Amino acid sequence: MRRSVVWLLVLAAIVGLAWYVDFSDIFEGWMYELAAHRDVAKAFSDPISGRIDALLLLVSFFLLTPIVLGLLLLGFVFVLIVFLLFAEPIVRLLKLPLWSCVPIVLVGVAVAAYVMREAWYPQFLYVIRLVAKAGIVFFSTPTPLPR
Repeated sequence: MRRSVVWLLVLAAIVGLAWYVDFSDIFEGWMYELAAHRDVAKAFSDPISGRIDALLLLVSFFLLTPIVLGLLLLGFVFVLIVFLLFAEPIVRLLKLPLWSCVPIVLVGVAVAAYVMREAWYPQFLYVIRLVAKAGIVFFSTPTPLPR
């Protein structure tokens, strides 16, 4: 069997399972819960420009997110390589196998991200809540009739 057929079957199985479980209700509940937070409760509430602002935020978010994720991945790889270069002499000194450097550095980076979560997690949640609110405002508000 070709790989593309296997991936297509896996995708069809996931979509079928999500449809069977009615995942849309669960997802919609999460969206409304995120959008109801007090930080973003008044966002996009202007009756004239609120829907347009929500659309601009959604388009900007979905266009810029892949670029930002790519830059974050490049930064993560750079930091990982630098820490691996620093950890290699220590691993050689302890006479451990060289492959043990990677799990040690990965655990160290994960611990550092966890310790520094106060610096990035609130902003991350705010952006996710704002996108959820923009999605609800744009997709649930009826389109006004042209005059």
